[in-house]
Amino acid sequence: MGTQITDLFECAKEKYSLALHGGESGLTNSVSWVYLAEDFQNMPFLKGGELIITTGLFTQGGVNLYDFIRALVTHNCSGILLNVGKYLDTKDITSEITEFCDISKFPIFTMPWKIHLVDIMQDYCRVLLNNIQSTDHLNAAFQGALYQAPVHENILLTLNQYGFPSLADYRIVVIQNLKNTTRITFSLNRLKIKYHLFEHENHQILVYLVSNLQPSLNEILDILLFCDSIKLGISNVIPSLTELSLCYKRARFSLAAAVFWSSTYVNFDDLGLFQVLFCTSDPDMLKNIYKRSLGTLEEFDTAHDSDYTETLRTFLLSDCNLLDTAQRMHTHRNTIIYRIKKIKELLHTELDNSKIKFDLLMAYYIKEYFSI
Repeated sequence: MGTQITDLFECAKEKYSLALHGGESGLTNSVSWVYLAEDFQNMPFLKGGELIITTGLFTQGGVNLYDFIRALVTHNCSGILLNVGKYLDTKDITSEITEFCDISKFPIFTMPWKIHLVDIMQDYCRVLLNNIQSTDHLNAAFQGALYQAPVHENILLTLNQYGFPSLADYRIVVIQNLKNTTRITFSLNRLKIKYHLFEHENHQILVYLVSNLQPSLNEILDILLFCDSIKLGISNVIPSLTELSLCYKRARFSLAAAVFWSSTYVNFDDLGLFQVLFCTSDPDMLKNIYKRSLGTLEEFDTAHDSDYTETLRTFLLSDCNLLDTAQRMHTHRNTIIYRIKKIKELLHTELDNSKIKFDLLMAYYIKEYFSI
């Protein structure tokens, strides 16, 4: 899960006389880096997740501490450490500021002026660099696991060392259009779930341990879907890390379905018949089934610029109700009656047999599956 504010606070609070003044519920915020900021001109360089260290020099330009902190929260920074004694004093941390930090889950610390900024920044950078190396190692292990079935024992050992047991329930969520992960890592950390989030093939991959004692899938979705452009593919739950590759493929297929159907997210568990099609190991057989059932209609539509294929699909999905079909297609009922009569002639069937109707509907599902 990377470095959190609490990790940096605990390792330095005695050595550098750190004191926490507010935003305690944000101690689990992820830290991407330590950044020295002394004025608003630095703000555009922030990428999110930075622990800000400042002497308060910005106050000499007429900027107050409250406005400075609000700007940092807007840029998704993880917390602020004030070097008090020259430009700032602890009394400058007003009740308004502490209340805002508490609400925003934004930790605010102080350290005395006598502390050399270079010393604490060097210590923090060492911690962050060590954790970055560990994160890179964990990223490589998970990426390797995505393409091995079953997962190699050496990779399992690596994942085990980082707190991911082999025998446990896991779910994968593949996330599209997530540019900045800071916002969701802050929230996931507060839920205290065991997870790893990493980038792979232009997507963010979230792997997390599923437990009855931990948040529901809906709570996870509430965190991830903070932006309209984000789309998710959600896998089923697997009982072991050894099945991670299949889990990832199911999540990727679910994402493809979400994109195809213009849905915010698709859960593999909700795909019904598409789950069966996904698990079929002979795609040529599926294509032959589809062609045998619908090939004649598609060829006729191509030759005569008609839409009998879509008419039959709508008719079947309307439970073979002519009026409902006409309403869905915005077409007169008599036109639908004529088309269905013609379709029966082309397919040499009366469409009055449940097996025939099932086979035809299955063919449409197969067509849609290959489109996804």
